[in-house]
Amino acid sequence: MVKTILRSQSTSELDGLSVTIPCYKEDNELVINLATSLMAKGAEVIVVDDGGFMDLPMTIGTIRHQPNMGYGYAIKRGIKASKNDIVCVIDGDGQHLVTDVVKLYKTYQMIDDCKMVVGARWNLKEKPIRWFARKCLNFLASLIASHYLVDLNSGMRVFNRDVVLGYEPILCDTFSFTTSLSMAMVTDKHKIAYFPIDVQPRTFGKSRVRLLQDGLVTLYYIIYVGLALRTRGTRAWLRSITGQ
Repeated sequence: MVKTILRSQSTSELDGLSVTIPCYKEDNELVINLATSLMAKGAEVIVVDDGGFMDLPMTIGTIRHQPNMGYGYAIKRGIKASKNDIVCVIDGDGQHLVTDVVKLYKTYQMIDDCKMVVGARWNLKEKPIRWFARKCLNFLASLIASHYLVDLNSGMRVFNRDVVLGYEPILCDTFSFTTSLSMAMVTDKHKIAYFPIDVQPRTFGKSRVRLLQDGLVTLYYIIYVGLALRTRGTRAWLRSITGQ
């Protein structure tokens, strides 16, 4: 159940935007500060507590899962509960800035027929092996989609709610949600823009992404989503001539 959301009337920079924050065992104070700052700018905020038993005030809209259902599944729940046509997804680990949410939202509004603006992480610091793996996956995804993907799996993006929900059945329920979404949108030639964002150092916890296991899942979704959508016309033609 989603709790009642109270909006601050401080500013209206994010009026008309719903923000989904998927969380699993994140720091309460970080999430509360992020949510209240977004609400103060006029956004609807939905925190999805994915089995982490977070202690959040009643003023913050919250969906609770028990047990943990996965990063992508949490985002899907938040999108479905959103009241606005435009949705932003942002991580609750303190690495993203509210000022960047405002910039992405304004960029989305300025571009005609734009369906998604992705926060391109220009200052991301990571281990060399992770950097190499990410670059390889990004190259493969761009090859399959026939379009260069600036940042394949950024966790911060603004998009059209209805367009994304149209892909829900093929979007990953775990960490590869953002990758599968990027592949779907690009392969179907929706207009996508990228805007550079700052990534702050973690001040709480550590990344739960497993390099080998989650990397293989990501590889699967790059191939699955990309090829499924690119061959959709062929499969429809085959069904029409076979009568199946």
